[in-house]
Amino acid sequence: MARRLLPLLFALYVVNFLDRANIGVAALTMNADLGLSATAYGTAAGIFFLGYVLFQVPAAVALKRFGARRWLCCVITAWGVCSAATALVTDAHSLYLARFVLGLAEAGFFPGVVAYLAAWFPCRQRTRALALFLLAIPLSNVVGLPASGLLVDHSALFGLSGWRSMFLIEAAPAVLLGVAALRLLPDTPRDAAWLTAAQRGELEARLAEDAPPSSADRSTLGHAAHFTVVHAGPCFAAYALQFFLPKVTTALFPGAGASAASALAALPSVAAAFVMLAWSRHGDRVGPRTHLIAVPVAAAAVAISLAALSRQPVLTLVALTVAVTGILTAVPAFWSRCTTVLSGPRAATAIAGVNAASSLASFAGPSFTGFLTDTTGDYRAAYAVIACTLAVSWAAALRLPSASVGINRTLAPPRTRG
Repeated sequence: MARRLLPLLFALYVVNFLDRANIGVAALTMNADLGLSATAYGTAAGIFFLGYVLFQVPAAVALKRFGARRWLCCVITAWGVCSAATALVTDAHSLYLARFVLGLAEAGFFPGVVAYLAAWFPCRQRTRALALFLLAIPLSNVVGLPASGLLVDHSALFGLSGWRSMFLIEAAPAVLLGVAALRLLPDTPRDAAWLTAAQRGELEARLAEDAPPSSADRSTLGHAAHFTVVHAGPCFAAYALQFFLPKVTTALFPGAGASAASALAALPSVAAAFVMLAWSRHGDRVGPRTHLIAVPVAAAAVAISLAALSRQPVLTLVALTVAVTGILTAVPAFWSRCTTVLSGPRAATAIAGVNAASSLASFAGPSFTGFLTDTTGDYRAAYAVIACTLAVSWAAALRLPSASVGINRTLAPPRTRG
């Protein structure tokens, strides 16, 4: 299953995250072309999540209604078209509209894939599967940010400016991958021709073991609210940093062009990629423990606090690297725990609800960062606010509901067939 499903899902998320986040590189020249202040740019970057929130739960219902294969094909193609349309904006208001519509188009992808993986991978293997999928975030930054910087500096498709050409070029892979998803993603294990009947039976038995007790459904709403609080801090922090890192590196190292600033902004993702894999491997060994989420979030909160106090460019970049690494490292463990507790017939809708509510924090992160930057003249106040939100999430993570699958069963050896 990992060999058949994860490469395509990984490639889709690389393109998805790049189309969502490349506005951070475009801002290096786009803001001057469109006359955007830091506040206006932060609002444009974050307004994506308002559309994302509005369509999240309906998209989850559509996924269940139409099946993963057809629905994801539609979602992927739609976001490619919407991302390309960003090249046509002429002022702040048209940029707001383009980002809002892109959020609507992307809303069904991430929670749909998380629910999809939960329907395929038993709890014992889910953390690593999610980590391999979510590794697309740092890889998208490692590859995408420098590539976007080069396009902004040197491309001129159809005579357009570099940042407009970048949006058009980087939107094209989504349309192509949408067709691939239609052909290569089976809806359920029963539809996978590459599994034998014995393998399908074994997989269904293991997934049945992970099913929550019938009483768990009554507390789904409360558990979803708790998970939302835990997820809100990393969402606020991740996108506040993601959309502003190229601008931050330009401020830390004046004189760096778009290519150099984008390459420096990608450095935190290099560290995050290695730590995510190591931490997820540890998570699969120990099971759904609280420290898998709490420790990385706490490390991120401390690091971003140091960035707020630092006046040395290199030390600030190191602190931001640790912060980004901690935030991204916590994400696979969070979603593994979330899909274990919120499993069952309403899983896709509950997961979409958590992601939708947390996405309001994703909107607030870049919006507040832009406002505080305009107000104070630098990023230190924004770093302090980010540290506070992470501290709240850390406190909430310490009190997460226990996983519906017991630790002993999670660590039990695989079943063997007689």
